Amino acid sequence: MKKVLALLMLSLLMSACIRVNTEVDSHRKSNSKTDGAFIHISKGSADTHDVLMALMLADKFSSSNDVLVFFDKEGIELVTRDAPNLEMEPFDASDEIFKRLVELDVTILACPACMKVAGMEEEDLREGVQMAEKEQFFDFTEGRILTLDY
Repeated sequence: MKKVLALLMLSLLMSACIRVNTEVDSHRKSNSKTDGAFIHISKGSADTHDVLMALMLADKFSSSNDVLVFFDKEGIELVTRDAPNLEMEPFDASDEIFKRLVELDVTILACPACMKVAGMEEEDLREGVQMAEKEQFFDFTEGRILTLDY
């Protein structure tokens, strides 16, 4: 009889612990930021497939999650006002995707050092693109880990 009571008490204690943990977890989720995607594009127009894939993912993710797109190295050529419009089936054209990202208030950042190397000024950036500042990265990535690198 003592064994039966002990098993019953153990079962009740375990279920009580599970309930407490579940409530704590749901409280944490409600106070945290939503999941987000940090997409890093370092390739330029010579790598059309990679660039369009990254932009397509940014576009798709932005419908339900926060997205930050960061351009550096060769990718810096794509954030200028006179950037080439990249096209490849089955993707939408890069200009169309950029337009949608801007309309959805996606954060699009350009590396200032890479801009300098390329001889670019802030006024050369396409609409919706900003020069990156380190605080923007840390503000965005707080509590997030998903990064896609192209």
